[in-house]
Amino acid sequence: EGHSPARPRPFLYSFFSSHRVRAALQSFQQPTEYSIIMPQWWSEPTSKNAFVLSWISVVVTAIAAITGILIYMATGSALILSWGVENCVDLLSSIVVLWRFYCPHQLTEETEKHLMKREKRASMAISIILGLLGIGIIAASIDDFIAGPEEVEKYRLIVVISFFSITIFGFLSLIKFQYAILLSSASLQKDGICSLIGTILAGALFVNTLIINHFPSAWWIDPSVALGCGIASIIIGVHSVMVAAFVQKIPIFSWEWWILSQGDGTDEMSGRQLGPEDLDVDHKFTNTEDPGTEMMETKPSKGVPTTEDVEEGEPTTSEIL
Repeated sequence: EGHSPARPRPFLYSFFSSHRVRAALQSFQQPTEYSIIMPQWWSEPTSKNAFVLSWISVVVTAIAAITGILIYMATGSALILSWGVENCVDLLSSIVVLWRFYCPHQLTEETEKHLMKREKRASMAISIILGLLGIGIIAASIDDFIAGPEEVEKYRLIVVISFFSITIFGFLSLIKFQYAILLSSASLQKDGICSLIGTILAGALFVNTLIINHFPSAWWIDPSVALGCGIASIIIGVHSVMVAAFVQKIPIFSWEWWILSQGDGTDEMSGRQLGPEDLDVDHKFTNTEDPGTEMMETKPSKGVPTTEDVEEGEPTTSEIL
């Protein structure tokens, strides 16, 4: 029997799930006589840990989004508007991941199987959100170009906000990428990309604000970086959606798929071949114990032994007949 050709893997996910990145992360987990033993939530996270992380991300991004909007209304700062828009869209991504890992009570095997069925839909939803995030960032950066340089008295506020954003969202990005690899979750990985984009924007805002104090004519650096981040966000989101819709042939434009799909998103992390659970909305999720396997195993008919079941020297069914 022939094998179906392997599909192309998204370029960004190939990097984050490569053996080098995995080895680098595992080096933090291997204790030596000079190393500090990492806590369980970092080295061996569970879906419960991802649930807690999602709640933290939702609260932090909500606070940041509301703060950005309020400060923009008070100061009219276009740079603060860009920061607030990014956090508003990032909040949507965090809510999707919260739904993906939602387990407020004790985590059981049955709950884990149920949550795994949400992975592919969550992954696709965040891909769409990444596209929206890119559009919002590009619109805000264009507004920055039109507005021109800002007044000097607003810079101190912007420096303080951007500094805390770099610290908080940078740390969230690191944990999300760690969890994404160890839990084989493409949705967490994309949510980490959203947080990483926020960190890059905050870093550009922080550095550019300090530069402007000495070189006011360099005000255009921050909106230029934001424009690049917006374009990258759109490319990542659209690329993932196009691969799912036209290469993997997943019916993501069907409401039935979003409601009834039993598939998972681990193919984006492991590169496995798609199984029936990814494509057929009516298919029952039967291989939940090992969703990362390359192909769905076919169970033999009842009463008919397979080759593995027949011990050496024992007659097969055909020999008996």
